[in-house]
Formats: sequence, structure tokens, C-alpha cells
Amino acid sequence: MMLHTVEVIYPTHQLWIPYLFELRLLLTSKYMSHAYIVHHPLRIKVYYTLNIISE
Repeated sequence: MMLHTVEVIYPTHQLWIPYLFELRLLLTSKYMSHAYIVHHPLRIKVYYTLNIISE
């Protein structure tokens, strides 16, 4: 099992559509995924932690 952490930063006005789209991809993929949202005054950081299972 490999652990990958990817940090994606979106401007607040561009967050929701890309976030929902990517979250849908993560949820429908074969990977076990967890998304963490951290709110900041000027931006929102979205942390994806993917537990990739080696086949």
C-alpha cells in the first residue's frame, strides 16, 4: 500500500465546481479516498489523502 498526499488550492470563487467534480472522480474510482477541507480567510485548501492499493 502506498500513501500519497496531494495538496490542491483553489480560489474560493472557483472552488465548488472543480471540487465536486474531482471528489466525484475520487469516490467513483477504485481508490480509497479521504478529502479534508481546511478553511482560510482568503482561500480554501483541499487535502486529498489517497490510499492506493497495489494490485
